[in-house]
Amino acid sequence: MLVLVSDNKPKRKEAKNVKKINIYFGIIGALLLGIGDWLLGFTDPTPIDGAAWNALTAGYTKDYDLLRPIIAMPLGFFGVLSYAPCMWEMGQIFKDEKTRKTQSIFMIAGMGGWALLHYLYSAVIFVFAWMCKNIGQSEALNTANALYKAVLPGMSLWLVFMLMPFVIHFADMARGKSRLPKKMLVFHTLVWWALIYFGTSALPKTAFTNGLNTFAMNGSMLVWLTAVLIYKAKNEK
Repeated sequence: MLVLVSDNKPKRKEAKNVKKINIYFGIIGALLLGIGDWLLGFTDPTPIDGAAWNALTAGYTKDYDLLRPIIAMPLGFFGVLSYAPCMWEMGQIFKDEKTRKTQSIFMIAGMGGWALLHYLYSAVIFVFAWMCKNIGQSEALNTANALYKAVLPGMSLWLVFMLMPFVIHFADMARGKSRLPKKMLVFHTLVWWALIYFGTSALPKTAFTNGLNTFAMNGSMLVWLTAVLIYKAKNEK
């Protein structure tokens, strides 16, 4: 992704092979998936018939627009495609060649969990929105909750599968294996995901906090990638 430039010629050559375009692809992916997640999550938390829909952020209510999950699905598809080169590049910041290859494979594999989680979530919301318009709110709520409970084990598994590469990535940076300084860890995706996700979860439920909660992963990627670009501009001449 980026390297610290030294007087060592091989490292300079390696730096030229690392292209900022992959970081920009990641930013595009974060924006596409983030917009889709925000569309799914930015909703009034008022319960239906006194019962909230306990999805990932909870609080979906009547008149949920069917276009939201319909738009979120293609945004997710193109977002994952855009993320792919960035995920590979995230593994290239490490000093050891074997570590670079392993990290890049982990990051790409994690996209599978990311994509499946997005589509499982979108599918449950689509059923809810369609039933609200065509059958009834109470029936939509009961069906959506039943579907959510059915796919929850799989969604939880894929959430772990999505986050695990970032955990490994963070740990290797903390052990000094990265070409980036350890102070860059404060901008790491994992740190900002936790700050946004758990921070908004602790706040009163509003449409804004619901939207920000679903936007957490992509928002944290935007923080990380922007920090990397700034560091690259300052240190790679």
